[in-house]
Amino acid sequence: MEKEDDKFEKRLKMIIRQFSGEVKSDDGEMIPEVAIRGNTGSIYCYSPGKKRMVRISRGTKAFILSSENERTLIYTFDGKIVEIDYKELIETGFD
Repeated sequence: MEKEDDKFEKRLKMIIRQFSGEVKSDDGEMIPEVAIRGNTGSIYCYSPGKKRMVRISRGTKAFILSSENERTLIYTFDGKIVEIDYKELIETGFD
């Protein structure tokens, strides 16, 4: 059985390949994008790597890394990994 850390690492690597445009046909299924609700303003989210709250602009695109209950770990297009409430996200597909 695959460890949770291995799944997380594989998903993050796929997101980085997808973001850089280097996805190959044997990489598996692509990961759809999401956006943080709203067009203006900011939201403060917990960054597990920095162990503090960080400011993220609303409307920022991201990829979901993992989801547990209502809390979702995302990788934003500006390179931040943060935890956010799933209700704050809009699924945009492969925009």
